[in-house]
Amino acid sequence: MTANKITLSQLENFLMGAADILRGKMDASEFKEFIFGMLFIKRLSDEFDRKRNEVKKIYAHIDDPILLAELLEDKTSYGETFFVPPRARWHEAWLDEDGNQVPPLKHLKQDIGNMLNKAIASVEDANDALAGVLKNNIEFNATKGKTKIADQKWKDLLDHFNQPNFVLVNDNFEFPDLLGAAYEYLIKYFADSAGKKGGEFYTPSEVVRLLVQLLKPEAGNTIYDPTVGSGGFLIQSHQYVEEQGQDQNNLALYGQDSNGTVWSICNMNMILHNISRFTIENGDTLEDPQILENGQIRKFDRVLANPPFSQNYSRANLKFSNRFREFCPETGKKADLMFVQHMIASLKPDGHMATIMPHGVLFRGGKEKLIREILIADDVIEAIISLPSGLFYGTGIPACVLVVNKSKPDEFRDKILFVNADREFAEGKAQNKLRPEDIEKIDFVFSHKKEYPKYSRLVSKQEIVEQHDYNLNIRRYVDNTPEPEPEDVTAHLIGGIPQSEIAAQAVDFARFKVESQTLFCPSRSGCLAFVAEITAKSAIKTMLEADANLQNTIAQHYDALENWWQVARDDFAQLGEGKKMPEVRRELLTGLRSKLIGLGVLDEFQAAGVFVNWWQQIRYDLKTIVNTGWHHTLIPDEYLIGAFFQEDVRAIEDLEGQISAAQGELSEAIETAQEVASYELEEDETVTATSIKKVLKDLMDDLKNVSGVSAARELAKYKREFEAIGNFEKRIKDLKADVRVKQAELDLKLRLKRVGGEEFQAETRLLIQQVTAQMAALNPNDKKDKTKLAALTKDREALEMRLRRIDGLLAAIGGQLTTEEAKGLILQKLYDWVREQLTRYLNRAKRSLIALVEKLWDKYAVSSRELEAEREETLAELNEFLSKLGYLA
Repeated sequence: MTANKITLSQLENFLMGAADILRGKMDASEFKEFIFGMLFIKRLSDEFDRKRNEVKKIYAHIDDPILLAELLEDKTSYGETFFVPPRARWHEAWLDEDGNQVPPLKHLKQDIGNMLNKAIASVEDANDALAGVLKNNIEFNATKGKTKIADQKWKDLLDHFNQPNFVLVNDNFEFPDLLGAAYEYLIKYFADSAGKKGGEFYTPSEVVRLLVQLLKPEAGNTIYDPTVGSGGFLIQSHQYVEEQGQDQNNLALYGQDSNGTVWSICNMNMILHNISRFTIENGDTLEDPQILENGQIRKFDRVLANPPFSQNYSRANLKFSNRFREFCPETGKKADLMFVQHMIASLKPDGHMATIMPHGVLFRGGKEKLIREILIADDVIEAIISLPSGLFYGTGIPACVLVVNKSKPDEFRDKILFVNADREFAEGKAQNKLRPEDIEKIDFVFSHKKEYPKYSRLVSKQEIVEQHDYNLNIRRYVDNTPEPEPEDVTAHLIGGIPQSEIAAQAVDFARFKVESQTLFCPSRSGCLAFVAEITAKSAIKTMLEADANLQNTIAQHYDALENWWQVARDDFAQLGEGKKMPEVRRELLTGLRSKLIGLGVLDEFQAAGVFVNWWQQIRYDLKTIVNTGWHHTLIPDEYLIGAFFQEDVRAIEDLEGQISAAQGELSEAIETAQEVASYELEEDETVTATSIKKVLKDLMDDLKNVSGVSAARELAKYKREFEAIGNFEKRIKDLKADVRVKQAELDLKLRLKRVGGEEFQAETRLLIQQVTAQMAALNPNDKKDKTKLAALTKDREALEMRLRRIDGLLAAIGGQLTTEEAKGLILQKLYDWVREQLTRYLNRAKRSLIALVEKLWDKYAVSSRELEAEREETLAELNEFLSKLGYLA
């Protein structure tokens, strides 16, 4: 097994711990730059230390210490590694101008905010690539709320980042992009915490994925985001190209953002993702575009953006005004199509663009209509896609995707694809979310220009111009309003379920091969009724889930998954042996989709959703396998326990069962003692073992000096109850102690199984050597030394016993986990996870079928005639009561 590495979950928890230190009266949006800045400087310093050690080895032959020191402080010695000046180094003290020694960053104790500011300023000054990124946008001395952050808080944060296990160099990561993945997690956390403000720097990753997938960037492309935020579109484009098996480093990424802090975060995001070919500028894109080539607006292969909605702008301040064919009103918050025109002007002749836009740009009049006329005349709009509402931070208004293609294929010229996908999403508490199957469906329909009723349609320019006067409102072309629910008046009045409505659901029943007679039986002409077993709505679910055909259909899906896994398992097993992840992904997605679609329950997009959800869940595990091997950190404890330590767990569960039984007996003893003591509880009082023992003790104390047989009996009775409770308490205490011992032993076994005994044994042997050395230095004939020798001898014996115990435990558990054992358990976990995803999708399909039948129950289970009869019966009973009471003559 390979050495320990920092895992993604460990790093995420570490960063959340850092946020917890500063969280308090501040909002996350107020302190996010501090966490980002601290993480960044720690990463640069750790990488610099690693490179410095390499440089020292290169110059090891140099004997002159002055020359060596000069070479170590020469920026050119460090190649592409960022140079970290002395005052910004984490572990290294330095001398100030007056010759006074200043502690390294990790040991700062006072004026910390100011010292951190100077540290990041020195890093920026030493590296041209960081010009303007740090010192103008991260201010550790900034006032948050009413006061500056206290030195103690900064000290706590420094101590947190100084944990010895978190040296932030690639060699310590389970996969190279670990820090970038954790940084994305942190950005999303701050966006979630910031609410509406989160939309200023973060677009939900599912929306980003959709736009990237629509444009399909390729190696060699130049990619541009004019409102770049934290860089999500650029980073996911980079990841997409890698996913396709192409060289992701053969991309040139460009962006611009008007917010200095966000621009700084974006630059750091790129660096922490190990992306080197990027240019991110700070400034207002509309007024002052800074991504230029030969003094003109630079042209790109792909442009992606989520510009701020409904902004004002100043025409007088616009540079390069030839970007714009028409100008929207400067006030009234209508700059949206100004961004669109800038993006189109930034496209190469064969370039592609996708941007998020509010729906208003599709149908508003005035200048916006003139711009639509220009875009339609130029035939650059390839597709308009309506998205669900509630996807974005701080706004529930629906948005759309505008896809532009400057070189549309001949067969799609003078046509626009309209896609209305606003009804297909996962509903969330704070935000809605696009599911993988939603993204796959939109991408498939867009890529193949497919037309589906109430979902997508190719519309000619002629229809748009002549029938709709350049109005691009999506519902004009694809109205996805559900059909009205059929209502059979006769069935409502006299009962029965119309056969036509059941027949309309035939496709849904056929998906699970459920026969209609399972649920329905003949009734009057043209109608059926629920079978006799269905006497309540809840019985529908029971009947369907017990249906043999439905159960067999579900079993077929698991059989298909198992057959697919036989191939998938072998592909995964070869990941660390040269097989490429993109190749594996393509083969497995195609294979699983074909096996599941053929069974009829899941459509092609849902089948893809099973895979994509699973792949998202395991992608970082796969990166670890490729880069680190079959590492034990990928194995949850429950898998190790299931494979090797079931007896240990059963022993713990047995003890816990005994504790539960003893606690039950203790409760009974407390109730008995309460009765014996005739103790009445006060309002809201709860009797406990401690409180009832005090009552019994007080009663016994009162009787100690009382003579007579009756008093002796009473005393004995109270004593018996007191001792019984004490015995139960002791038993529970002893059992809990046994559980702690057993749990500690299981934890040690799990640790030994994962990493072996070398770590423990080396530490123990070192201690034994130290004790032995101390003993050798003592005189056995000296009285004081003799006492020390006796104590040290006991210490050494205890250490030797500990060594033997580790050896014994290692032998008992069969030694450290082998690579083959680790591989088997990790593959089992991957299979269990894809099975869980399939189960989730099958359960959703099953719930849909149940809901259809339950709707028929709600509509027709009780007829109007039956309601009237029930009403008449109730009125008759009421009249009888009233008559008996004399209220009716």
